[in-house]
Order: sequence, then structure tokens, then C-alpha cells
Amino acid sequence: MRVRGLGRTGISVSELTIGTATLAAGRDPVEASAALALALERGINAIEIDAGDRATVGLLRAALAREGARNRVHVLARVPTLVPFDLPSPHVPAQQAYPGRHIRVETEALLRTLGVERLALQQLHGWCPEWLDEGDWRETLERLRDEGKIAGFGISLFDHDVDAGLEAVASGAIDSVEVMYNLFDQGAAAALLPLCRQHAVAAIVRSPLYFGALAPSPGGGMRTFPREDWRRAYFFDAHRQETEARTRELAGRVQLPDRSLPDLALRFSLSHPAISTVAVGMHTRPQVEANVQAIRHAPLDAEKHASLAEHGWLCSRSHGAGLA
Repeated sequence: MRVRGLGRTGISVSELTIGTATLAAGRDPVEASAALALALERGINAIEIDAGDRATVGLLRAALAREGARNRVHVLARVPTLVPFDLPSPHVPAQQAYPGRHIRVETEALLRTLGVERLALQQLHGWCPEWLDEGDWRETLERLRDEGKIAGFGISLFDHDVDAGLEAVASGAIDSVEVMYNLFDQGAAAALLPLCRQHAVAAIVRSPLYFGALAPSPGGGMRTFPREDWRRAYFFDAHRQETEARTRELAGRVQLPDRSLPDLALRFSLSHPAISTVAVGMHTRPQVEANVQAIRHAPLDAEKHASLAEHGWLCSRSHGAGLA
């Protein structure tokens, strides 16, 4: 498993990060634990987790203790907003969404629960550009870093909301930014990723498989999500139909050494030099094995990467974005 630097934190993380969203919810906890153990065995040393996901935090605590991995696994945490909201929405002041006391409580509780001394990152999960100069979130995170409880801190952007992170990255205030970047949404490559590289800010990719759409079922279409799964509403009928059509078109571009569309998608998301790691959900042992095999080959070269630009359709800045 190859590793890359996590921005200016001094930490090296595996190219793949275990994404734990919904890991514990509605799934077999025995298989989830086995998948975590296998991922650690295969050399994955980074795990992304929502601090508020108590069930998954418990699974992770048990896995780290069982595998004796507390000192060799880097936890990329995301602290939830105190006042839940989504875009589009009226402006919520930073001091309501992320008061310093809330950030500290969530961070220290996660450290105690996991039994670790330091988190690699603590990220604000959901970001509005107006918050850069509001509230005491930055002061609190700087103190936590000075105290050795976190190695760095950053922000996690809403879906497709690439521009929201530009000022924060350029300001030097943050150490990391988590952003959607995949074959369908290539917008981050136009300005955000080059800016991350310029300022030594770690770029963490989420949704490399676009919530499972780029990992179609054996029949070729998207799998049907359970009623309680939020993706059922996200992929409303018209969106689902267009996504499936574009997935079928893209599948025809798969060539060796890629074995499948998910292979191509993961290699694509790792291809930009600003990327530190790609967080991908791994709920079962076969998923872990498939993802590890997918990145055994080097990231895509510039020519192959450029040839896939036409498939970016979810962000207006997608087309023509390269590896600069």
C-alpha cells in the first residue's frame, strides 16, 4: 500500500482511507469488524469517521484494540454541526454551528472512546465561507493542535460546493479540505486542488464512487437502496436515470489494467498530485479486497486522465480540468 503526505501535518497516510459512513447502521457488525481488520492487515492506515456516529465509533474502538493498532492508525475525524443544516439555507453563524466548546467536547470524547492520544485531523463537517472570520472555532482547533490532541484541522465541503473552500485554503488557516472528486464531478481540479498543492493543504477525496453509482450492480444498473437509506431520495427518478445512462457510457471506456469501472474511478480520484488520500466506504471483506486490488496500479497518466474529462457533468468547472 503506497502512502502520501497528509499536507503539512508531517503524517503519511495510505492512498486509501476507510470511509465509515453507515458502516454500523443496518449492517452485520461481525462482517464490519472483519472488514476493518482486513483493511488494516492490507496496509490501510487511515480511517475517516464522524465523531457523532456512536455505533461506528464503538466498532472502531474494538477493532483498534483487537488489532493492537491504536498507535499506527490515523483517524481523520469530522465533528458534526451543533445546529444541523444543509444548502441552500439561510446563513447560520459559525458560533451557532461550531462553538469552540462543542468542538472541544466532541474531540476529547472521541479520543477517550477510541483510546488514542491524538487524531490526525479534526474537520468541520459542512462549511460556509462566511465562517472563516467568525466565531472561536479556529482558536479552539489551534489550541487542540498545540495540546497535541490533533495533528491538524480542516473543513469538509458540501456536495459540489467547491468554491466554498477556496478562500479558506488560500488563507493558510486550515491544514486540510475534504471534497467530492470523482469521474462525474471533476470540478475540484480546476482551482481547489492546485490551490491545495500551492499551500501544502491536504486534499481528501470523498465519494470517489459517487455514492455507489460508479460501482454498478452485476446487472449493470444501480442497485436499489433500502427505504431508510438516504441515497434512495438523493437519486430521485430523473437523476437516477441520467446517472445510470452516463455510467453505462463510461463503462465502455474501461481498459486494462483496470478490471472494472470502480477500479478506473478509484485510480482517477488518486491521479491529481494534490490528493493525499481517497476515502471510500468498505463494509465487507470483498469490498476491501476489491479496493486494494484496484489501486495496485499507478494513478492514471495525464493523457488518460484528460481523456475522461468529458464525463464530468455534475459541476460546471469539470470540463478541461487537468493535473496541473
